[in-house]
Amino acid sequence: MKKIKAKQTKQKNQKVQKTTKSYLWVWVLGAFVLGCVIGYATHYTLVNWNGFFATCPNGVRPDKNGCCAGETYTDAGDGWMVCCPEDGENCFPPIK
Repeated sequence: MKKIKAKQTKQKNQKVQKTTKSYLWVWVLGAFVLGCVIGYATHYTLVNWNGFFATCPNGVRPDKNGCCAGETYTDAGDGWMVCCPEDGENCFPPIK
């Protein structure tokens, strides 16, 4: 009886080991994909850091064109768009 139980236990252990080995590639692939996602998110955040946290001098985010309150989105020629303050000061590129 002990030999039969020992044999069954050994077979069960071997089966568990085979199953674990056969799913190892799933873990490796999952870790690779997760690393790619984290790496891309980090790169995207660092590249777009200024635009992500950009605010106007009054602490509010710019409008959809990148201009703050009191500024007009204006065509400066040759396809350049700028934000010009209404009080006539120098124009500057939009905050993105």
